[in-house]
Amino acid sequence: MTLKERFDSRGFAVKKYATVYGVSHTVLSMVLSEKSHGRNNINGDTRKIMAQLKKDNVWIGKLPWEV
Repeated sequence: MTLKERFDSRGFAVKKYATVYGVSHTVLSMVLSEKSHGRNNINGDTRKIMAQLKKDNVWIGKLPWEV
């Protein structure tokens, strides 16, 4: 199951989720499509949303910077 599939299975909507956590829906979409990995983040938004996805049990395992 991909990250996007897990996100969708929880009933989240990209635009609303991004708005609630103060990031652009573009950043969230890039994370969900696994095009962004948190190393070259945009103003910390990538790491912020990845950490939130982990708290919401969408992200499984360690975050890229938790090695």
